Amino acid sequence: MKLLILVTFCLCALCTYVVEGVGSEVMTKQICVSLTNQPIKINALKKYTIQEGPMKAVIFFTRRGIKFCANPEASWVKKAIKTMDRRATTKRMVSLSQEKKTSTEPSTNKASPTATSFYY
Repeated sequence: MKLLILVTFCLCALCTYVVEGVGSEVMTKQICVSLTNQPIKINALKKYTIQEGPMKAVIFFTRRGIKFCANPEASWVKKAIKTMDRRATTKRMVSLSQEKKTSTEPSTNKASPTATSFYY
């Protein structure tokens, strides 16, 4: 009797584990159901992604974390994408030039022997 209960419990646990794995995929893509026509200030936008499929859209993410979908053919959307791409390129170039500058400059921090002496 104990063996039958143990086998039943193990089967239930196995079925629960298998069933959990079947429908637990998390959708990582954003799906647009409607598009906004109202232009948003470019300074408020943080990043964007392009959605392909039945409804083509540009998904904008604001600095406050709000997501909204826009028509990729709208002129303000095209302008916003160009501005954001330019902004990202500029940041990358500044970052690379700062890395290059710090790696090629000789160190100006020359410690004197008295500065590194320890007093007991």
